[in-house]
Amino acid sequence: MEYDLHRIEAYWQNQWKEKNIFSVQVDTSKPKFYCLEMFPYPSGNMHMGHVRNYSIGDAMARFQRLMGKNVLYPMGYDSFGMPAENAAKKEGGHPHNVTERNIAMIRTDQERMGYSYDWGRTFATSTPEYYRWNQEIFIRFYEAGLVERRFAPVNWCNDCDTVLANEQVKNNRCWRCGLEVVQKDMAQWFLSMTKYADELLDDLENINFPENVKAMQRNWIGRSNGAHINFPIVGEDIVIGAFTTRPDTIFGVTFVTLSPEHPLCEPLVSGTEYENDWRELRDECAKMSEFERINMLKEKKGVPLGKFAINPISGEQVPIYAGNFVVASYGTGAVMAVPGHDQRDYDFAKKYNLPIKPVLSRIDGEQAIEENPVLDSLAYMANSSRKEFDGLFGEDAKNAVIKALESENSGHGTVQYRLKDWLLSRQRFWGTPIPMLHCDDCGVVPVALQDLPVKLPLDVKFSWDESGNPLESSEKFLSTNCPKCGDVARRETDTMDTFYDSSWYFLRYGDSNNENQPFDREIVDYWMEGGIDLYIGGIEHAVMHLLYARFFTKATRDLGMNTTGEPFGQLVCQGMLNAPAPFCVECNTEYHIDNFEGTCPSCQSVLTTRQAKMSKSLGNTVSPGSMVDKYGADTVRLFILFGANPEAGMDWSDNAIVSNSRQMQSIIEAFETSNDFINSPNIIDDWILARMRLNHLKWKLAMENVSLREGVMISHFEMLSDWQWYRRRGGCDAKTAKSFFSNWIPMLAPATPHIAEEFWSKIGGKEMVSELVIHELDINEQDITHLAKENYLRKLIDSSRNVKGLAQRHSDTPISSCVIQTAASWKNILASEAINLSSNNFDFKKNGIDYLKSLDIFSEEKLRGEIFQTWQSLTIGNKKNRGKIYTWSQDDISLISSQFDETNLINNNAIFIANALSVDSVISYKVGDGEDVAGKARVASPLEPGIAFI
Repeated sequence: MEYDLHRIEAYWQNQWKEKNIFSVQVDTSKPKFYCLEMFPYPSGNMHMGHVRNYSIGDAMARFQRLMGKNVLYPMGYDSFGMPAENAAKKEGGHPHNVTERNIAMIRTDQERMGYSYDWGRTFATSTPEYYRWNQEIFIRFYEAGLVERRFAPVNWCNDCDTVLANEQVKNNRCWRCGLEVVQKDMAQWFLSMTKYADELLDDLENINFPENVKAMQRNWIGRSNGAHINFPIVGEDIVIGAFTTRPDTIFGVTFVTLSPEHPLCEPLVSGTEYENDWRELRDECAKMSEFERINMLKEKKGVPLGKFAINPISGEQVPIYAGNFVVASYGTGAVMAVPGHDQRDYDFAKKYNLPIKPVLSRIDGEQAIEENPVLDSLAYMANSSRKEFDGLFGEDAKNAVIKALESENSGHGTVQYRLKDWLLSRQRFWGTPIPMLHCDDCGVVPVALQDLPVKLPLDVKFSWDESGNPLESSEKFLSTNCPKCGDVARRETDTMDTFYDSSWYFLRYGDSNNENQPFDREIVDYWMEGGIDLYIGGIEHAVMHLLYARFFTKATRDLGMNTTGEPFGQLVCQGMLNAPAPFCVECNTEYHIDNFEGTCPSCQSVLTTRQAKMSKSLGNTVSPGSMVDKYGADTVRLFILFGANPEAGMDWSDNAIVSNSRQMQSIIEAFETSNDFINSPNIIDDWILARMRLNHLKWKLAMENVSLREGVMISHFEMLSDWQWYRRRGGCDAKTAKSFFSNWIPMLAPATPHIAEEFWSKIGGKEMVSELVIHELDINEQDITHLAKENYLRKLIDSSRNVKGLAQRHSDTPISSCVIQTAASWKNILASEAINLSSNNFDFKKNGIDYLKSLDIFSEEKLRGEIFQTWQSLTIGNKKNRGKIYTWSQDDISLISSQFDETNLINNNAIFIANALSVDSVISYKVGDGEDVAGKARVASPLEPGIAFI
């Protein structure tokens, strides 16, 4: 068949669109299935990473429709962000125009792939119709006490000209542009995410996330149980509060360290000899980010502040230092230093000649001793100045110290978190305007709800000559009136972090055309019950988007907007799509593909090749558009889904996509040849229908488990292989073919929907496959025997081929016949009895010999040796299974249980076997019924015939 891929794919895509096939509404009579991929930033045409993500989602959406579910499968665009501003500067245009153009490009690509989205729900987050609800939800959060504006040191990217949240700083560099991040003090808007820290952490136990994602979120939230301890400063009416997770080491404190930017530092050193050293350290730290100070410090530095603090438990006075390794935003910005049991404190104490006092012992009752590396695990308290603590261990020791602190009003037990409030402010244009006003009389007030949306001006010009936020110079945007007093006010010029847009978009999809509210609660509760049933996206969003979305869903729940508190029922993180790139072993670095067969630009070593993530920077991307033009959308989809299971990495291969194209042509040919069949029943018909039913069950289980590679292997490879075997065995019955293809075609649809629709229409399907609901196929009781017999023949032919090769190498004359010698009848009976005994938990080791002696056949003395040998082969197996029945395949057991006649099976198929082996004839007989031509008169057990060629 000549497959006009462009005509067929375009035709069915148009049919889906005209008949609005994928549009859904709430339908409580059906189980719902909400399938969603993380929506894309529209930067232009799709890349292969997009194709992989969306092909996974579309296959699952189509499969669940076949299962009779009400499937919500929407698409939209995460269209705010810095790249659009940069593109506008480059073009001298406006981000709005850049974004709309890019959305049109990516949507065209998505439609060309045949993805089954409900396009009636689509939206872009950069439209006022969407970000108007961003602003209303922000105001509702503000009224609920979840929004705060405060000065704070922030991560600043000079290149992007904006603030970054901690989650957006990777190795002290901006997550988007890669430039090094600096610190800056600014007034910022925050969402009080820390109020949900415990719930965010505890609920991880109840959601279906990959374990590595859960681990990353647990680490990011970073809940630590410990104690807040107050250290009074000698001679001052001031107390230093320090948090520690190890109050059991309180007697080992030999100094207290403050962050250089701690508010107590300046008053402690002002006008003293220690002031200059402190200022130098503070200024040096101001040039580093939190990440760098926590993870990348080359040298731990500190300066004395000239004051002493009092250990509230021991009464000892210890010096106060400022240290570059202590960060103001972590804990209280102060650390009680225990160099005897903390390696960082130990190294610092050695450097500055500070005392080291071990107070924990590995063995109860023994003295604590100085060690390097230090003893930092739980141990027995020792060397305490208050002896009632000595001998206490672990949690008992911690609790005893906390109890003492609380009774003496010197501290208390508490919990600290690594998680910080969500820094929402961005000093850029292309984002949702924060709906707040600055009034000289009323202060900071929210915009009135009836005045929303606060729109971005479309007349702003962008160029590289101008930096900063254009909103700050747009009087048209800035000037307004205060909703409280009516006087002149100015709008907030900060815009929202774009992760805000993506933190609730999945809720909007449920009711995306609602013009009166973000979404209707009843509708969204229907779609979100149990969370999104399948959410697909990259692991790189584990502690940004996924954590923000979980927080947002809980916060909107508490506002009464929705019922569910967890947005995602099942998360699948798809693996990377890789392609070859030049690689330097010495530098451990990939380079642009222009460097293939060249030398390393850095060290001049000869470059090798390795697989690397497809990226524009390496130039190793493959255009989906060109592949679709050449091979068709179905072939590209098949290649993507067959290449690897969703979670696994996948390597691009030109040969593989060519192979998948040939596979598609073979499927088309199989279908076309069946059109000429007439009613011509054959014994092989039972086998092909049995295989169909078995494969259908296996395919359904694989797809339900999102094991798409296994599913596609069955639907596009094993089903075709079975059909080809059926044809080789003489199968050509029209009725059988109709039944087979009627069940095969829907299995093809999730991965290759266009060809499935074409086939379905040609066999007279009343509706489109996309509308079809399929049901369980009843397994015929005889299926397992049909399958077993055919499998026996296939294994027999494979074994015979191996023996034939050996015979040809040792024969001086041409091979003409195959002799197949099968087991005596009593061996089949014995095997059948062994299977029955095994199903009743018979103890073969203890009672097997007595059982053999009770058999009639055992009375024939000349056979006893062979009986014992056969019994042993049936029941012993290997040492691991000694005393149990030998582990056969289900096919073997089915054959033996049905007490089939091997000789008749072979004789009935002798011509086919002879043709398969390229010999003139096949001779078959049981042991004892013919001459021992096979040279294996004692066939050990059923299903292991003797084979010879003559």
